[in-house]
Amino acid sequence: MDALQEFSFIIIRALQTLSPGLDGVMKFFSFLGRVEFYLLLVPLIYWTINASLGMRLLLVLVSTDFLGMAFKQLFHQPRPYWLGEVKGLATETSYGIPSTHSSDSLAVWGYLAFQLKRNWLSILGGLLVFFIALSRLYLGVHFLHDVLFGWLIGGIMIYVFLKSEARVGAWWRAQGLGVQILLGFAISAAMVLVGLLVLVSIAGTPDPEEWAGFSTQARTPTHHFTLAGGFFGAVSGYALMRKFARFQTAGSVGQRIGRYLLGMAGVLAFYIGLDLTFAIVAADETLLGYLLRYIRYGTATLWLTFLAPWIFLKLKLAKPL
Repeated sequence: MDALQEFSFIIIRALQTLSPGLDGVMKFFSFLGRVEFYLLLVPLIYWTINASLGMRLLLVLVSTDFLGMAFKQLFHQPRPYWLGEVKGLATETSYGIPSTHSSDSLAVWGYLAFQLKRNWLSILGGLLVFFIALSRLYLGVHFLHDVLFGWLIGGIMIYVFLKSEARVGAWWRAQGLGVQILLGFAISAAMVLVGLLVLVSIAGTPDPEEWAGFSTQARTPTHHFTLAGGFFGAVSGYALMRKFARFQTAGSVGQRIGRYLLGMAGVLAFYIGLDLTFAIVAADETLLGYLLRYIRYGTATLWLTFLAPWIFLKLKLAKPL
């Protein structure tokens, strides 16, 4: 690992000779790999292009991010700037390997490229995946092997989804609404359990003193509750939408813009509003705080997949399917 780290330090130092000139550009590309950006992208596809594709893309994102976070905690390795060898041009409090920016971006844009089969999208996606990864090196928050392992995870997830989604999707649609919702909850509970087991497995191995002060949020189960809640809200909401609010994503430009603006207002209301409200009730790093986080993200994705389409139909912003 020392040789890999030293090789990465050489690359990062070379990239950082371009700082501060490229700091803003690289932070922009880094943002394009964050969950906040996907909160803008996935609803756009779900509400205005293809609901089924949007839902599958959301599942790809959640699954990939969950796997990446589990590996982060399992390996519990430092980030480059934590070791003092390079500058930290961004602040991160979770562990390094793998880079979830890299895994998520490859999974999302790679999956879209395979599904839509547009040359321009493949080129755009490839460039974004490359520059998002490059930005993480430039900012000093990832080693090269973090990025490569992230790409490996993203590639595997694309393969798994493309090979299994038709068979699994057909089986899923054959189940009743109640079974779909129950299974969605059971899978989300399993996600939390796996995350907790990973944390238990590393509990006896504390972080080295030289960089323990940086990894302040690295061993929290918060992210697992976030993804589990988002998964359950998405799965149950999509099942409810197909039963009670199936809608056409086609429509005029005005209708699509109206859907997106109204829908995003709701996403932000739940995402930010519930965060502020729940902060009054309980601190994040408490059992109640974790449960409220699960509810917060579950409510946000329930809105995205079901409540927003139901309102679109009521307001004539979309036609029933």
